[in-house]
Amino acid sequence: MPVALGEGFRGEDGRMGYLLRQAHQAMRTAMERELRELGITASQYSLLCVVGAQPGLSVTELAGDGMLTQQTTSEIVSVLQRERIVASEPDPRDRRARCIFLTRRGTKILRDADERVRTIEERGMATMSAADRRRFARWLVGLATTYAEPV
Repeated sequence: MPVALGEGFRGEDGRMGYLLRQAHQAMRTAMERELRELGITASQYSLLCVVGAQPGLSVTELAGDGMLTQQTTSEIVSVLQRERIVASEPDPRDRRARCIFLTRRGTKILRDADERVRTIEERGMATMSAADRRRFARWLVGLATTYAEPV
C-alpha cells in the first residue's frame, strides 16, 4: 500500500534528498499545469527566466545557468525560436555561437508565467513568516553551494 504524503519516509523522518525531490516534483507538477495554458513547459519557463535575467547569453552559458545539459538547452531554444518566444543573434565574442534574447512575445509570456509561478510559490509558503521565507531561501542556496562542483 502506498505511503501518504507526510507519513513515514515521505514525512518529517524521511531522507532529506527524498523530501527535496518530493517537494520539487509536487511544485513542478503544479507549474506544468499552470504553464500549459501559456503554451510552455516548466523547463522552458526555467530557461526563459535565465534569458530574461541575462539577455544575450550563448546556449552554452544558458545551459550552465539554467542547470541543464547543452543538448537539452539547444533543443528547448530551438522550440522557443520556432514559437517566436526567443530570437538569436551572432555572438560577437565567438562567431560560431549565438546570443539568445526574448522577443516581445517572449517577454509577455515570461511576465504571465512569472505571475502564475509566483502564485504557486505563495501557496507553498503561505504558512511561513517573512523571516522564515528568507531563512528557507538561505538554506536552499547554502545547500546548492555546498554540493555545487567547482567551476
